[in-house]
Amino acid sequence: MPVRIRNSFGVVFGRMLLRGIGQIYLLPSARAGAILLGALAWQSWTLAGACLLGVLTGTAWGLSAGDAAGSRAGLDGYNGALTGLGVMAVLPSGPLAWSLVAPLACLAAWMTHAWRRRCAVPPYTAPFVLVTWLLMAMVAGLDFPQAAAPAAADPGWGGATQGVLRGVGQVMFLDDPRAGALCLLGLALGAPRAALSAALASGLCLWVAGLAGFPADAAQSGLYGFNAVLAAEALRMVRPGRWLWPCLGALLSLGLMRGFQLLELPSLTAPFLLATWAVRQAALRRPAQARTA
Repeated sequence: MPVRIRNSFGVVFGRMLLRGIGQIYLLPSARAGAILLGALAWQSWTLAGACLLGVLTGTAWGLSAGDAAGSRAGLDGYNGALTGLGVMAVLPSGPLAWSLVAPLACLAAWMTHAWRRRCAVPPYTAPFVLVTWLLMAMVAGLDFPQAAAPAAADPGWGGATQGVLRGVGQVMFLDDPRAGALCLLGLALGAPRAALSAALASGLCLWVAGLAGFPADAAQSGLYGFNAVLAAEALRMVRPGRWLWPCLGALLSLGLMRGFQLLELPSLTAPFLLATWAVRQAALRRPAQARTA
């Protein structure tokens, strides 16, 4: 009997972790989370390990804080998972980076939990953004070594296709189009409409970025697509069946991303947050106005 209990808890806890990874793309799906973790491992075992340590820390913190429902849905883990990835994007892999993943993921989990309790607006990835910005400021201020900048994208086969796939993968700092394809597969297993939304949002912003004359290397690297992927999915769930709002959110996130670039500020997923909060408010307000008219 004790063995069964341990196995049962291990399965349940494992699903919590995978749902936390799935929630990076706003999907509470363990199947999606498993494929997304595989996509990380495909490109980098370091990223996969940091993500796993981050989601483990955030989920464990949620359980210790008595938030069993949030932990089961992955809501206590995803900002921790992203924070683990963010640490490896800022610092070179080594003792310093690995020693910071757990405490910063714990801070992100605490911020997520506090935000959900006190604010009506969803936090989405705001805790990850704030914690990673704090880390960036600390690294710059203390003159710590920084992670190497990613190499410029090689158009290679199917330049537009690669750009779309990178836009999906860049949500998790993945610039390998094959890893992006795995991410898209994971989304399709979790919710086919989420995969369709992600591909369309990434493709739309790649096309508009080309029309607007935005830097081609950034477009091919997926840097104009990943915020749009998240904005489209978040707004698709706010007003199901209404594609106007996801399109507006994706395009607004594209403009904001370009603004961050021109100001030479690290954006992370801030354009997604600002675009989604703004369009979400408009989308929720419009039905209310229609009822009172």
